[in-house]
Amino acid sequence: MAIDIMAPSVCYATPQSQTQSHITLKDAIGQRLIANERMSWELAIKGEATSYKAFHAPDFFTVSGTGVTNRELSEASAMDSKVHFDQCDLSGFDVRFVAENAVLITYRVKAAGLDHGKAFQLDSYASSLWMKRNGQWLNVFYQATPAPTQ
Repeated sequence: MAIDIMAPSVCYATPQSQTQSHITLKDAIGQRLIANERMSWELAIKGEATSYKAFHAPDFFTVSGTGVTNRELSEASAMDSKVHFDQCDLSGFDVRFVAENAVLITYRVKAAGLDHGKAFQLDSYASSLWMKRNGQWLNVFYQATPAPTQ
């Protein structure tokens, strides 16, 4: 059998190594969870409680300067109709896989608005722990730490 070396070549995709596809999968998961984190903020600001709460695991909790808050109280606070955001900027996202089914996302939050008629400005570092449970990524933990003042 003769092979015509002048014939147009056919390009076959060679399988990626397991490491390369694993990195690609991790990157995709990270981007998806950053999008979820952004959407969570957007839904809270818009007061869309059902969609906002769907991101949280049953054992979700938050930690802030006032202490540890369970899911119910945390979600009620996020849905407070007397809190209005004039601006909210999320930046500097970092994604770290702490286990195969656990991802820690850290980022910066700068926001301003009115809280029960009183002006507020927020500048903090935030972290969220997302875990894959029953095939679904859910937020199990959120913490905000005030950024140092310049």
